[in-house]
Amino acid sequence: MTGQRTGNDRSHEPGEHRCPASSPSSPGGIRGVFGNLISYCPYTMLAKKILRFLRGETGTPPDQLTNREIYLKSNIRIGYGIMLIGVFCPIFWISFLLGARGDELMFNAVHSGIVILFGLLYVATYRIQLGREFGGTNR
Repeated sequence: MTGQRTGNDRSHEPGEHRCPASSPSSPGGIRGVFGNLISYCPYTMLAKKILRFLRGETGTPPDQLTNREIYLKSNIRIGYGIMLIGVFCPIFWISFLLGARGDELMFNAVHSGIVILFGLLYVATYRIQLGREFGGTNR
């Protein structure tokens, strides 16, 4: 490659804009998905809370949010954490990786599925309440 543009590639010329998804600073893509997934992990939430406490940050919410809205959003986040616990259940994954088959593996899979469904119902309940009380706006 000589660094010359070929064809009709005009994405780097002045006045032309690149696709936002292709920019390296965009939060989308795999990094964004894993970043969101990790942020809902209960262990990550606990670690962040401990770090804020050690730094002496008060964790005061923004002024535009009401206490009720903060409460509903925090419960939605807890529901996502419950779902992640079901997905990454160590009992299921250890039994699967150690070669368990049949009824034992099915029991662990059903147990993990129940935890995932519980988390999903928890999220849905508080999302519906948030939508009813605040018109579905995600501030």
